[in-house]
Amino acid sequence: MKSLNENGLLLFELLLVLLIAVGLLLIPTIYTKQTKITLENQLFTEDLQSHVTTIQNYAILSGNATRMIVSSEYKTIQFQVIGDESNELNQLIHLPETITTPERKMYYFNGYSGNLREFNTLVFFINKERHTMAFQLGSGRYNWQ
Repeated sequence: MKSLNENGLLLFELLLVLLIAVGLLLIPTIYTKQTKITLENQLFTEDLQSHVTTIQNYAILSGNATRMIVSSEYKTIQFQVIGDESNELNQLIHLPETITTPERKMYYFNGYSGNLREFNTLVFFINKERHTMAFQLGSGRYNWQ
């Protein structure tokens, strides 16, 4: 009876072990990527809500009108105190790659009341799922849905 070539069998075993090891190393990488995307989206929505509340409260307390500019083209949201270019609340935040908004809109918050000048709803698509920030008429409050 012929004996098997031991060198060929050893190479095959080595390749099989390497294939299994690479497969096991890829599993956490795939899971970590999805977790990172979910966390990034969640942090963005919390940051957005924080900025909206801050700019609105500033309009109420200072009497200065403020605005929020949402740009779909540049994937940014800009917060400004009208007439005060050097204010620390003038900030720009960028939308993550997985979040889009369909249009460019401006939201003005009146001084002393914080109410919006016009009733409007801000739409976001997060992982192709529709979410809205609906501002209530007359109060300036919003609901995130």
